[in-house]
Amino acid sequence: MINNNLCRTWNGSKAIDSPHNGLYVKPMVLKHTVGSNEKAFTRAAYYWVMMLIDQFQKSKEMLKIDYESYIIIQTVVSHFLHQVDKEEHTNWKQVWMLIGEKKTKYYNKQKLIVSSISLMTGLPKETVRRKLIILNKKKILVKDKKKGIQLGEKFEKFSKEFTQYTTLRIKEMLNKWEKIGALDYVASLKDARITSEIKSLAKFDS
Repeated sequence: MINNNLCRTWNGSKAIDSPHNGLYVKPMVLKHTVGSNEKAFTRAAYYWVMMLIDQFQKSKEMLKIDYESYIIIQTVVSHFLHQVDKEEHTNWKQVWMLIGEKKTKYYNKQKLIVSSISLMTGLPKETVRRKLIILNKKKILVKDKKKGIQLGEKFEKFSKEFTQYTTLRIKEMLNKWEKIGALDYVASLKDARITSEIKSLAKFDS
């Protein structure tokens, strides 16, 4: 029998000697080794994936186009925004005003062509050409021999509502990330850590 002897009890991962008058020893309880923000990863990933699925579905529902055409349009948008951002920072209203300017200087900076879009998106050149013909007919995009592929005169009407919707969805997702602590956690992650963990998983799978 044990009487007034020292028994090993546990506080988290540390053992503590403490006197007992019987045979009872406090059960071992291990503290979580993963931080609370890290535990939010699955929930944060779920919000992100659901937003991507929603964007895919809404692009077809609201824009009435296939996703490849959507990606081609976004490539032209990114080209335009990059040219604008080189010289000035604009707000929501100013960007739409610049898009609507037929003689805007930003189309003269660097020509966007079919092969460039193909390279950026990974889509075959023939697919890009075929989609551009349709988008050009709808005046969403326009192909100019001198200035390259540009946003068309009906782009604003075509895209504005969807852009507003997407912006609100991103805001909603980021607010959810912030609420569960995932926003700070992701921002604090080091590239080297992510790379090393991926390599560790690859070794484990092999």
